[in-house]
Amino acid sequence: MTDLSTEFEKISDKAKAATNNVHAASQHTRDQLAADAARARDKATAAANHLKDNAVDTHNKASSHWQEIRAKWKAHVAEVQTRLDDKADKLDARAASVDADISESYARDAIDFAQAAVEEAEYAALDAMYARADADELQTDHASGL
Repeated sequence: MTDLSTEFEKISDKAKAATNNVHAASQHTRDQLAADAARARDKATAAANHLKDNAVDTHNKASSHWQEIRAKWKAHVAEVQTRLDDKADKLDARAASVDADISESYARDAIDFAQAAVEEAEYAALDAMYARADADELQTDHASGL
């Protein structure tokens, strides 16, 4: 069994690394920001693909609700990345400003989603730990004849 508390720590580690990257990027040039964004996009794509891979691997165990969320998130990430790639071709300052507003709004939405996902992950981890403790106690009671 995987130690859920150790897995949960990975969330704060990733969040801290992302925070450091965003803070550092505030000092980068436009070209450096383009490279930063490309690297982050690749990591986000890999993470979305990992969710899909995990969903396929554990299809029989996972609820259909989570399967649907994973699929929608992967599709959403692909759609936004395509839109962001397309905007690079635009030279109009007004369109660029609108694209920047949309990108900032998307970033806020993604941050809100991540925060909600952390809350859900905490609940899921604690509930799983409780369920395991409950099962262990019931098995102990059954084995001792209670």
